[in-house]
Amino acid sequence: MRYQIRLTDQNLPGLAREIALACWPPIDAYVPRPTGPSLYRALYRAVRGALRARLEAFRYCGAAPCDHWLRVSELGEPERQEVYPPELERVRRFIARPGTTPPAIVSEILRGMLLATVKALPSVRLKGLARLLRREIEKILRGRVYRSEVCGELAICQQNEPYDPWDLRDPINRVPKEGVKSA
Repeated sequence: MRYQIRLTDQNLPGLAREIALACWPPIDAYVPRPTGPSLYRALYRAVRGALRARLEAFRYCGAAPCDHWLRVSELGEPERQEVYPPELERVRRFIARPGTTPPAIVSEILRGMLLATVKALPSVRLKGLARLLRREIEKILRGRVYRSEVCGELAICQQNEPYDPWDLRDPINRVPKEGVKSA
């Protein structure tokens, strides 16, 4: 059994950007002076490092009819478009490495973000910040994390080829712009 993160019209760098942008305002509210974009960049690098260590992507994942084994994980109910996506090719699937659970992904993202914050703001007391950041991370991942009973165990999974979801030059990582039909 493995976990999947499913994103509609978004790639993995977009998810990392969304998490970093959601966690930046709570940190900025804790400090008396503005933090600036350098803290955002440190937060993004922390999220990217955690996701890179815990997730992997396969080129033809989702081509097999294995979606009926998916169950929503502990993080919450799926959004309506995730239950029956109108265009399955717009859904990107990222598979958690074996033994990785959603709480482990959230904890690794949180740990990296807290380390980046402490390095950027060494003399500031940040009591209660971890709870706020955990809440923001879980809110973003809610409805995007699924548990799959057969993920990685089907014969077609063994023939799948991995790819780098962080290489934005690869055509598979392109996100179509809104209102523009992809060819």
